[in-house]
Amino acid sequence: MKRWWNTSRHPAPARVTRRRVGRTLMRVVTVGALSLPIAKPAIVTTLCLPFGPCVSICTDYCSRPPTPVRTGGAVIQAWAIGTLSAAPHPNSQDACDLDHVCELAISSAGGAGSGTGTTIKTSPETSSQVDPSPNRSFAMTETIDYAHPVTKGVKGDNGPGACYPGSGVIAIEIDASSVLVLDIVGQACQVGNSTAQLMFTGSYVTDAASTGTVANADGIGSVNINTPSGLPGTGSNMKASLVGQLKYGN
Repeated sequence: MKRWWNTSRHPAPARVTRRRVGRTLMRVVTVGALSLPIAKPAIVTTLCLPFGPCVSICTDYCSRPPTPVRTGGAVIQAWAIGTLSAAPHPNSQDACDLDHVCELAISSAGGAGSGTGTTIKTSPETSSQVDPSPNRSFAMTETIDYAHPVTKGVKGDNGPGACYPGSGVIAIEIDASSVLVLDIVGQACQVGNSTAQLMFTGSYVTDAASTGTVANADGIGSVNINTPSGLPGTGSNMKASLVGQLKYGN
């Protein structure tokens, strides 16, 4: 028989670990033999197109629907021209600097004959899918981590040749009820010996937040952005090029 004086009066210690719940890695608290996931709110960003709809994009701790399995694919080439409208620290109105993360907001209202916005062209040898009309409205957020350069220049932490981690989301208006959402990730590197001009080189992948006729879009490829640095006193014009695979429609 177990005596009362041998029984612990203290509750079992709680232990916090991480465990995969569904498709998400969640923090889990363990008390004795009981494990309970600790709820954490999803991080959702709302991206609004100029004069167009807004799209809610999950960036962390979200339950994403599985991407439909698509066969084949279309080789596409796309380009975009836009303008920087804001470049603060995230959740702040402080201007960007080399000691913090910078969040750039870039967009274009596009329009026929404007020469701005986003244009997508499909190689006719790879697909018969219909191309969207040119100069489509788009909105993009791009985050650059200036505080943690991936490579450092020879003249200091942020000297010539420095590269910084970068990621972002671009939402493209395909038509009045359809928005194509692409996630991008890569590095933004100095051009020359100044942060006045950066070249972002990375990859894009379709996001499940795409809607309308491109709701089931499937694609992956490379992206290059001659982007504003977001630092005070620098330029505001942006040019981007995307090349890779993109399949949409039924």
